[in-house]
Amino acid sequence: MKRIMLVDDEPKLIKIFKSMLSKKGYIVHTATNGQEARKKIVELDVNIIFLDLRLPDCTGLELLEEFSSYYPEKIYIMMTAYGNIENAVSAMKAGAFDYIVKPAKINEILIIIEKAFKWINVNKENRELKAKLQVNEMNEEMIGSTPAMKRIFEMIERVSSTNTNVLLQGESGTGKTMVAEIIHNYSKQNGLPFIPVNCAALPEQLLESELFGHIKGAFSGAVSNRMGKFEAANGGTIFLDEISETSLAFQAKLLQVTQSKTFIPVGSDKLKQVNVRIIAATNKDLQKMVNEGDFREDLYYRLNVVDIHIPPLRERKDDILILINMFLKKHGEKNKINYQLSDSILNLLVYYSWPGNVRELESAIERAVVLSRDGHLSLDGFPQQIQDFANQYSHMDTLNKEQSLPERLEAIEKRIILEALDQSSGKLASAAKTLGISRQSLFYKTKKYFNQ
Repeated sequence: MKRIMLVDDEPKLIKIFKSMLSKKGYIVHTATNGQEARKKIVELDVNIIFLDLRLPDCTGLELLEEFSSYYPEKIYIMMTAYGNIENAVSAMKAGAFDYIVKPAKINEILIIIEKAFKWINVNKENRELKAKLQVNEMNEEMIGSTPAMKRIFEMIERVSSTNTNVLLQGESGTGKTMVAEIIHNYSKQNGLPFIPVNCAALPEQLLESELFGHIKGAFSGAVSNRMGKFEAANGGTIFLDEISETSLAFQAKLLQVTQSKTFIPVGSDKLKQVNVRIIAATNKDLQKMVNEGDFREDLYYRLNVVDIHIPPLRERKDDILILINMFLKKHGEKNKINYQLSDSILNLLVYYSWPGNVRELESAIERAVVLSRDGHLSLDGFPQQIQDFANQYSHMDTLNKEQSLPERLEAIEKRIILEALDQSSGKLASAAKTLGISRQSLFYKTKKYFNQ
């Protein structure tokens, strides 16, 4: 059940508040002073606590600081008739989820409550997923609440218990290397070698030696025998990143090791056997490359036993706030500072396209943290491309402030889509390319916004 507690000393407000929320299906408890609130928070399993700033025996800020240290999983919302910037800043620094000024509109209160319960559910789901996968600091970036991320978590869980080859596809910065490491760490091969190889980082001759090893005298500079990465990964996992950058000739050599788990070191005539799981990754459309003759079909199907597509950040905007909060928390714990972002900057970051995906987001937050003053992140602390985006769409601040965040984001999205369609003379493919989304995604959005 969804339980709410109101801590306020105004009988009329308590009566209205309780009646209104009870009709909406919430269980409402009340307390008229700090002492009563302290008793009830121990006895009652409440999710959200509204705290009046001024109480007979203490202040709401004092209760907030006390409660949030003992019950950090609960949501705290400040209410006061004495609204000012100083109180709002103090409340947010102390851990308040939101801050409203009395007399508050009913719709405003309901929207805040809905946002709070959504946040609670997201945190609960992420805790469950993290526990299920035993997520540690190394893979925290894979946190997400969108259906696409939940499917990825499920796929990781299923595939980790097997020795099946996996193909990871997605744009640069989406976390393919991290997914590969997670699969390995929660598989039976955990504790055995995990060997990553960037296939695009070496010339083909050196790549062959890197993967399969060589014997002394195999080529100029081969002064001794050298073990290759496949042999080094024996019993564990080898991660072939940027697999699409290999030539057709080299792909033929990779085919042998994927089929029979055997290979021949450079310069040798002796066959070697390994027991190794292969995880490959690419930021290109491998199926399209197969169709165009740029990638071997037989190798594609050997690698693509299980395919996991990691969506770009712009297609899972609901995860952006979660990731921002996580990065701020990580830096906050490290530097012992409670970093804060204004709503206007948060809105901007949610709608920015993030071409560099999670990697770019983390870098941008770190830069803003380093350049922040007193824990408050300002726009000029973010990279230039984000500042340019803010200037380009400065009309965001003129949107209806009474709208919810999803409504405001939809209004912005609709306006940007119209601009892209206008620039491309109504051509969906061209507009989609400009927007950095798929044609199918743009088609869905135009149907949603303009064919109602």
